[in-house]
Amino acid sequence: MQLYMSYTSPYARKVRVFALEAGLEERIDDVPVNALDDPESLIAVNPVSKVPALVTDDGTSIHDSRVILAYLASLVPPSDLYPQPSDPGRWPAMTLAAHCDAVLDAAVALRMEQVRQPGERSIYWQSRWKAQIERALDALPARIEALPSYRTYAELLTAVALGYLDFRHPGLDWRRGRPALVELHERWSKRPSMVATRPPAG
Repeated sequence: MQLYMSYTSPYARKVRVFALEAGLEERIDDVPVNALDDPESLIAVNPVSKVPALVTDDGTSIHDSRVILAYLASLVPPSDLYPQPSDPGRWPAMTLAAHCDAVLDAAVALRMEQVRQPGERSIYWQSRWKAQIERALDALPARIEALPSYRTYAELLTAVALGYLDFRHPGLDWRRGRPALVELHERWSKRPSMVATRPPAG
């Protein structure tokens, strides 16, 4: 399989961490691309030129990190790493996954706004995205604790989101007043899957 990805994309990192945790790393070849350049190789896999995008062994193109995770989970035995379709506990876990994606969506949008020319930046949208991130982080610990199952899945997604905030938004100081998230992040940051997928410095 080929994974079209960027080393700075938190969505691609989520897939790469999952693949390592699931023991699938030897079956996947990373194909680094710059999606903003609209490379033909990526467009052939995903016409909207977004990463991550996966080409399976039979040539099927799959894109969107949530869809790719579901596909990769289908290749390995059921575990706490991904919610199973027949399990009612799936829905709280999938909702928490959407919650973590909302953090990433706001953080990525904030990053894109911050790299625009100063006169083009919107104070309103930057404030709104920061507020969304803060509210989502405040709610995360209780939501993780309330999960009936799939704690590993929830923690993986949370760790990737927090890692992206450290990478692109260190000034947000997400650690302040959130000891449970700090503990989760410190624990996960030492795992080989997180170390191997750490975004480049600078």
